[in-house]
Amino acid sequence: MQEFEYVALDARGRRQRAMLVAGSEALALAQIQQRGLTVVALTPHRSSAGGRGAQRQAAMSAERLGALLQELAMLVEAGVPLAEAVATLAASQPPGHALGQLLARLRGGEAFSEALAGSGLRLPVFVLQLVRAGEATGELPRALRAAAEHLEAEAQFAREARNALLYPAVLVMSGVLATLVMFVFVVPKFAGILSNPKADLPLVSRWVLGLGLWLTQHQVVVGLALAGMVALGASLAGRPRVREAAWELATRTPVLARWTWHAEMARWSSLLAVLLNSRVPLLTALAQANETLRRRSLRLRAQLVLADVRGGKSLSQALSDHAVLDAAGLNLLRVGERAGTLGQTTAALARTHTQHSQQRLKRLLVLLEPVTILLISVVLGGIMISVMLAITSLTNVL
Repeated sequence: MQEFEYVALDARGRRQRAMLVAGSEALALAQIQQRGLTVVALTPHRSSAGGRGAQRQAAMSAERLGALLQELAMLVEAGVPLAEAVATLAASQPPGHALGQLLARLRGGEAFSEALAGSGLRLPVFVLQLVRAGEATGELPRALRAAAEHLEAEAQFAREARNALLYPAVLVMSGVLATLVMFVFVVPKFAGILSNPKADLPLVSRWVLGLGLWLTQHQVVVGLALAGMVALGASLAGRPRVREAAWELATRTPVLARWTWHAEMARWSSLLAVLLNSRVPLLTALAQANETLRRRSLRLRAQLVLADVRGGKSLSQALSDHAVLDAAGLNLLRVGERAGTLGQTTAALARTHTQHSQQRLKRLLVLLEPVTILLISVVLGGIMISVMLAITSLTNVL
């Protein structure tokens, strides 16, 4: 038996987090569903995991998982039997990989969705929902491809965000390094002016020369402090709560607020469209899509939308009542509801928000680069001007 930690939504859309004991992930999922709950996340408890090595193997990135599911979909679409396709992929993986356990479960007679849930692969719950829907409708390759495309889209979004911040980060680090070089190697050469009683130094020159002299005298302390700050920043950046707080701060920043909203709506509508097009029930699809929302206020409104839809309201009306989407998005969903093509219109909504998100990100970069260069220039220029003023004051005395 194994302990599992789950997050689920009850009939009123309220979020619940608890533990349970089951023989496998599939049995745990069945137990939760029997309680009338909609599963949002289900993970093995850390204390019951099978070891660090197994955890590292199971904790694949979204990009690797997407590529794996894409290859499996291609093999199944080509007519390769499912067990043989899994065996082909497992042969290219290192010994002890989770695909080996998946293959053993398939050959033991388990359904693919149950075998996948108990294989040890750390798959998002929506992937298992897609696989079950694909098995029920006889469109397993399409479901696998849809899951792979969404995982790859998630990985691409993460890459774009990292790449967007890479160049400004390099500029900032270069500016900090250049400033330290100026203070440590250049400014101290003129620090002797401070001890000249005849020099009438401006206040800014005294500050700059004094700081440069202090940094030269305490290089070891400053170096250890900078190394500690870098290590602390790297440690904090890996914590989910810190990233969530940083995202919340970005949502309140005037320049970033609109971009974060478009990014969240793009992810939300993209997953909702994938689930609906794979014939996952609306309530289940909506619960899974709501978990992609990172802004607290938006997540709370999305849970209220789920509760209203569960109570009989249409999706577009519930979204309108709680101001989740803008007027254009609501009109698009209303058209989809009337025509019975909600999945297709939601996919169109995702493409629209993705385009807006990319455009605003490019505008942000266009603004961020010159601002960063300007700030660095002001700092370095200020140091040089302070030194020149100090030299000028000494020249006037002589």
